[in-house]
Amino acid sequence: MNKLSILLKINIIFICLLAFSIAKAQDASQPLLTALTQLTEADYAWIGAKIYQNEAASNPKYLTHWGKGEDFPSFGIAHFIWFPNISTLQGGTKKSPPPYQETFPAMFAFVSKKSPPPIWLQQLWKQSLQSSNQAFDAPWQTKVQFDAVQSSNNMQSLRQWLLNTQTHQARFIVKGFQQRWADETASLSTKRLERLNQRLNNMMAFKKGLFSVVDYFNFKGLGNNLKEQYQGQSWGLISILEGMPHVVFEEDDHKMLMAFIASAKKQLQQRTELAPKERNESRWLKGWFKRLDGYAK
Repeated sequence: MNKLSILLKINIIFICLLAFSIAKAQDASQPLLTALTQLTEADYAWIGAKIYQNEAASNPKYLTHWGKGEDFPSFGIAHFIWFPNISTLQGGTKKSPPPYQETFPAMFAFVSKKSPPPIWLQQLWKQSLQSSNQAFDAPWQTKVQFDAVQSSNNMQSLRQWLLNTQTHQARFIVKGFQQRWADETASLSTKRLERLNQRLNNMMAFKKGLFSVVDYFNFKGLGNNLKEQYQGQSWGLISILEGMPHVVFEEDDHKMLMAFIASAKKQLQQRTELAPKERNESRWLKGWFKRLDGYAK
């Protein structure tokens, strides 16, 4: 065998190894495609109904809600945040809001393509698109104003639209989960990302596990940013997955799910201990734990 033939074979082997490494990296960076692309309309309806139960107690009146002590209202099965039409919010401005992500406008744009929203809301949306000075803000400046119109025709039509589009809202949540996971884990080391993706795949391989992952993301975020941490400690989905004992991923689905719940409880307990005392976050712990326990039912 001459030198040219040997070099040619070496090059072929190198190219094959390179292609394998690239394919493996792509598989590791996109673990959700198989599980999420196989979701059926019935799956999305089930996910939507479960999130509606967790966030709004399956009660239509909570589809439009402004919580006591909060600076903004929230809407839909996942309580999508919509900042009010004011220049300043407590702790920040419209362009630099408190540590919460405004999600209603994006959900509205997504779901509106599937189901026409109430006329008054369509008009508000169109006005924001046509004017450079008018954003798509919630049209109530205070909770008092918001509560005063809860029985109005506009609010009733909004609740009905939100009630009728649960499946579309569930699709929006799943799509957002997939996108944020890809974006927020891109900076992790290859080894850590592969380990996380494997754990995520294991959880998403069964129905209750998949819902738990998606719901917890919607509930408490991913945690790979400073806004979802106290004193450098996160309570997001990434921390929950990494806090699960490795051995459970070699056992049955139920043990894996119970380990996920236990890890989440531990991280949320730690969150309340590290949170600023004036927030008194321990008052929410019972409700958080009840939601987590529901994953196993």
